[in-house]
Amino acid sequence: MTPSATLPLTIAVCSNRPDSLPGAIARITPAMGPRDSMLIIADMPTHQLPLLPEDVSPTPSRFRVICNEANRGLAYSRNKAMKESPTRHLVFLDDDIVPNAHALDEMRGALAAGAHVTGTRITAHLQGHRRPWFLTSGQLHYLGSHAPSRPASIWGGSFAIDVEHARLLGVGFDERLGRIGSSLTSAEDTTFVREMTTGGATATILHGADVQHLIPTHRLTLSYLLRRAFWQGRSEARRNDARRGIAKEWGRNRSGDGVRRVRTALAMLYTASVLLGVCWEVITGHQASAIDDETKRGD
Repeated sequence: MTPSATLPLTIAVCSNRPDSLPGAIARITPAMGPRDSMLIIADMPTHQLPLLPEDVSPTPSRFRVICNEANRGLAYSRNKAMKESPTRHLVFLDDDIVPNAHALDEMRGALAAGAHVTGTRITAHLQGHRRPWFLTSGQLHYLGSHAPSRPASIWGGSFAIDVEHARLLGVGFDERLGRIGSSLTSAEDTTFVREMTTGGATATILHGADVQHLIPTHRLTLSYLLRRAFWQGRSEARRNDARRGIAKEWGRNRSGDGVRRVRTALAMLYTASVLLGVCWEVITGHQASAIDDETKRGD
C-alpha cells in the first residue's frame, strides 16, 4: 500500500444552511477513507442545528460538529476548520457538492506527493432542469462550477490544503470575503490560493478528478446570476483587484457557448453588473472611511 493511500484527511463542511447538512453528510461519508475524519463547522446557533444522520461513518470519535453560535461567515468558518482540524491535510467540500472516492483519493495523492494546495474540477448538476438561454458556459463560474471547455482552477467547493504549510506562511482566509448571511461575497478561496502560491507553496489542479455541484432552481434565474455578478465585483474591489477582476470577468463571460451575438450581449450585461458592484464597493468603502475619520476627529 502506497503512503498516499493511507494519508488521513479531515473533510470539512462549512455551512450556514441547516437543511443542507444532513444531505451533505450522507453524500460525503461513502467517499471517505477508513482513516479520514469529518468536521462540520455550522455557521449558526446551536438551536438551529438539524438532526444529523445517526448511522454516521466514520465512527463518532472521528466526527465532530462545531457551531459558531452566529452567522460569522464562510471565511471565518474555514479559518476555524484550519484551527480545529485533527490532521495536517484538510479537504473543504461545500454542502451541495457530490464527491466521490476517486476525487478524494486524487487529492490525497497530490498532498502526499508534496502539493500544499490542490483542487478538483467542479461540474454543474442542474438536477434535471434545462439550462436557461441567459446562462452560457461563460457564466457557470457564478454557480461555482467550471466550464467544460476551459481549464479548471482551484475553487472553494472542492479543494484541499496542507494546514501546517499554510500556518508556516501565515496564510488564512480573508474574513472580508466569502459568504456572510444573505450576501454573495466570494473570492476568499482564490485569494487564499494566490497568497499561498505567492509564498512559494505548490498548487495542483486535478483535471482528471471531478465532483458535481448541485444547482437549485432559484439559482437558474437571471436575477440571481446578475446579483451574483454584482457581488463578484464587490469582492474584487475588497481584495484590491478591481481592474484585473473586471477584465477577467469580461473574458469569462464572452467565452461561453451559443450564438455569438447573444453571447456578446450577455457578456456585456454580466460584466456591467460586475462593474456596478465594483463602483458600489468603492463608494460605500469611501463613505465608511469618511465616517471613521469623522468619528476619530470627534474623539
